[in-house]
Amino acid sequence: MKEQLKEPLNRELTARIAQSTAALTVTNAHLVSDKHFRNQVRNSEMRTDIVTLTASIAHDFNNILNVIRAYAALIVNNPTESDDVVKNAEMISATVQEGVALARQLVALGRKTDTKLDFANINDLLQQAIKLFTPIFPPTIVIAADLDAQVPMMMIDAHLVNQAIFNLCMNARDAMPDGGKMLLQTRKTSGAALRQRFPEARAEQYVYISVADTGVGMEADVRSRVFESYFTTKKAGEGTGLGLSIVHHIVTEHRGFIEVTSEPGCGATFHIYLPIPGVQAAADPKISSLAQNTIEDRLRQHETVLYAEDDARLSGLMRRLLEGEGFKVLTARDGVEAVDVHQRHKDLIAVAILDFGLGELNGWDAFQMMKKINPKLKGILASGYVSAEAESWLAKGELNGVLQKPYAPADVLATIKRAIQGP
Repeated sequence: MKEQLKEPLNRELTARIAQSTAALTVTNAHLVSDKHFRNQVRNSEMRTDIVTLTASIAHDFNNILNVIRAYAALIVNNPTESDDVVKNAEMISATVQEGVALARQLVALGRKTDTKLDFANINDLLQQAIKLFTPIFPPTIVIAADLDAQVPMMMIDAHLVNQAIFNLCMNARDAMPDGGKMLLQTRKTSGAALRQRFPEARAEQYVYISVADTGVGMEADVRSRVFESYFTTKKAGEGTGLGLSIVHHIVTEHRGFIEVTSEPGCGATFHIYLPIPGVQAAADPKISSLAQNTIEDRLRQHETVLYAEDDARLSGLMRRLLEGEGFKVLTARDGVEAVDVHQRHKDLIAVAILDFGLGELNGWDAFQMMKKINPKLKGILASGYVSAEAESWLAKGELNGVLQKPYAPADVLATIKRAIQGP
């Protein structure tokens, strides 16, 4: 009798245990999911905070660099200064460029930078790099170039490609502590030849860029990880491990390919392949004329510029520079003051240059209010980070130019010229 009662009780108990287990499994899944969700929210909030912090730091850092860069330009362009003083100023400018690269890497850590494509000459970028690095590399490092004059204009983001070249050159310098040679090369190569190593290569032709050094070289295990984020062979405090990973990201964004060849004690060569567009830029008369036009034709007509910037040092310096070029300059410290100044001088102001991060009223909103007063007003936004929104406003013709901080005086003059004359 007891055995007969035990069997149904066991079945009922087993069923209840199974039901409870299933319920616990579901509850646990919800708890895990909820914990995962909370972690995602927490991580997202932390990332937002990091983005805000890095953008704020980059903004202030860029303002400081802008002032240093502009004062160095004043010294370099002063014909009364001695050669030694000019060389020292050029060294300051070159060092500022290192700070510019650091600021852009800070921003890149927090957010994805949208690629801004335009026609540019790769050989020109490399020649600019040589001019930049010659004064800041130790004299024990020889910089040489072998550039193919047949390399065509490219559809690239010149700022990003410059960043990649900068990072590779700095990597080459660090690989040669006892001196050596850095060689920059360009060539054209066929997509068919490239597809043997990169099956995804679809373009008919590519521009080949290489940065080679005669430094310490790399072991196979280091070569295999060299493009990983935060991977570095340097001592603590000497490197972040971001430089080469950013280069890889930039090349990939351009639908290009990158590889490295190296052996211990035999230096290293970084090989970059960027696709050549089907239509050559040289055939575009608008681009050719833009590259050939000089700036002075319209800068002597004494247009009035409204310059709105919350950094008093930068504002005073840019006023001095622009007035030296024949402009009349009005300044404002924030967006509200900029609108007020424009209201009082609306018939005189041809161009408004506004920092996007102005207090009380940002540069874009201030410009929109000014446009309602004077629809013919030309607007230029300045920012340490040129957002996708700014690029969209520019593409739609709602904005006449953008300046990425820290900008050189020549960048400001060229941007004003384009705004006044139109595309």
